[in-house]
Amino acid sequence: MPANPSPLTAPTAEDFRAWYRVQCAAFAHDRPGEPLPSQAAVQARLAATDRHRHVLWLLRGTADEPVATASLRLPAQGTATGSAAASASAAASGTPDTGPGPGPGPGPTATGARTGGQGAVAEIRLTVHPAHRRLGTGSRLLSTVTEAALAAGCGGVVGEVVCGTSGEGFLATRDFLPVLRRTWQRLPLAEIPDPVGKLPGVPHPGYRLTAWEGAPPAALAGGFAAALRTLPALPPDTGLAPGETRWDPDHVPDAVRLAAGRGDRLLTVAALHDGPDAAEDAGGLAGHTTVLLPGDGTGPALQYGTAVVPAHRGNGLGLWMKAELLRRLAAAGPGVTELHTAVPDDNRHMLAVNTALGFRPLRRSVRYRLRLRRR
Repeated sequence: MPANPSPLTAPTAEDFRAWYRVQCAAFAHDRPGEPLPSQAAVQARLAATDRHRHVLWLLRGTADEPVATASLRLPAQGTATGSAAASASAAASGTPDTGPGPGPGPGPTATGARTGGQGAVAEIRLTVHPAHRRLGTGSRLLSTVTEAALAAGCGGVVGEVVCGTSGEGFLATRDFLPVLRRTWQRLPLAEIPDPVGKLPGVPHPGYRLTAWEGAPPAALAGGFAAALRTLPALPPDTGLAPGETRWDPDHVPDAVRLAAGRGDRLLTVAALHDGPDAAEDAGGLAGHTTVLLPGDGTGPALQYGTAVVPAHRGNGLGLWMKAELLRRLAAAGPGVTELHTAVPDDNRHMLAVNTALGFRPLRRSVRYRLRLRRR
């Protein structure tokens, strides 16, 4: 590997295929038993554009074989804080059951998060082919990526790794500090418990369910954002600022367009209340839950945020909405086999709700942050 590898400025079809080979090898090694992403899905994510600045590196060995990949996602150009683009792109990346945000990737280092303004935090993802690990490739690539982030004015980078993989030790021994731990869960759709299948038909007096694809209807957009803003704040060192991990009416359409650009679809189920103040209360929206359906129509779907307005908590709406979402998945994504979700370890309530729905543990991940300092 060259001491200072150059970014991949104009990826070709062969570059995408090489990138995919590295991803698949690392994925199979670090997450055995999980379904591999399709090449079309990986290429769609790489090719999709948003208002962030993206830098890619594809490293090859002496025989021209692909050995490692890296991506750096910088704050959006032309904004003081980057939060406008962050709201949209975070929503289209998806952090299940915690509000939008990225999930862990299949390599020694995975995705991170971002905040804008002075000391902005960049998202990084490094993946080294298992056959080329412990040879210095990851260290030199990390140096290249952090130097690029520093040159762009960032004050830190954040990456998320699967617990128990070599990536965890890689970051922990390079001054990265853990800032968030999450439990990932899976639900095979063919194994949904029978009682769960009956939940959507259970009456909840004063409430009714509705659903849509893409952006929320205009009448519910304000309530959609208001519900998300009631979710517990994540620790500040995760790099996920409150305004950047919640959708709002201005940026939800951007998130929908970004997902559509990758060929993905967003399906939302919401609970509406029929009280006398419903018209004034953000369209009567009491809560909602969203899932991302993969564009290639196969593999796992990804659960996005689930939120219930505080005044309506304690009525079983979260379980009710998620059960209805599961019911609709069969028709909306007939090729989807599983639903995956991630929950911060301290969110015991959501973990319990998911367990009641039939979710099983899949893996655990930890988000690390590195503060950058100019030399």
